[in-house]
Amino acid sequence: MTEQRAPSPRSVRWFLDRLCLEPATEATAAKRPRARDQIMVFSPGERVVHWVHTSAFFVLLLTGLVLVVPVLSPYAAGEAGALTRLIHRVGAIVFGLVPLIYAVLDPEGIGLTAREIFSWSRRDIGWARAAVAYYFLGREDLMPPQGRFNTGQKLFYCLVVASLPLFGVTGLAMWFGKQYLPATVLQASVILHDWTTIAMTAMFMVHFVLSVMHPLMRGAIDGVLSGWVSEDYIRRHHARWYEELIREETGEATASSAASSAE
Repeated sequence: MTEQRAPSPRSVRWFLDRLCLEPATEATAAKRPRARDQIMVFSPGERVVHWVHTSAFFVLLLTGLVLVVPVLSPYAAGEAGALTRLIHRVGAIVFGLVPLIYAVLDPEGIGLTAREIFSWSRRDIGWARAAVAYYFLGREDLMPPQGRFNTGQKLFYCLVVASLPLFGVTGLAMWFGKQYLPATVLQASVILHDWTTIAMTAMFMVHFVLSVMHPLMRGAIDGVLSGWVSEDYIRRHHARWYEELIREETGEATASSAASSAE
């Protein structure tokens, strides 16, 4: 038998493994508690990270709006402006620390989530084709089975990940580079910072409407409040993940029964 060799540290496969571009497997995607017809979607650490990230984003958005909304212009100059900039910078530091907070609170969860949101397949094309009928007409039968995160959620989380270096680099350039960087670089930083904010705000509004206000998604918000979501909701909207959970439980029960019989 030919021994299977591990990929070379410089091979394409090695880099793809590091970038989590391979589909999440059942062993990595399905480990979540289930009890009393409820399934834990987000761990306590993930819920803390969610609300820290959301709070920091709102602080940054509100303190940034003083520069573009005329009615808020009094808070952009003088002592009020200094306080606004201080709050904005504190919010930026907290925003930038979110990945570290996630890694500390739930080191296993951040790896599983990364694999899931960067795993793409033909099901994602199916989601895009069925999305209009699904969200506007309630045609759940047209939607292909989704994992713990559906395609729209993965798009949003990918944008969240991409926004971190974009906000970080452009924000640091504007914070510390005014005396050292060329005017064109500063101007490009401002434009990129603003467009990243617009993209994040637009996606956040869609995310908020779907998770809180959309009648088809009623119950989804429980995931970031208590962590638990009804089994019926998971079966309807995240069928592929639900099937993985059931297969895992069935496999564990079978293994436990076999071990008991052997004793």
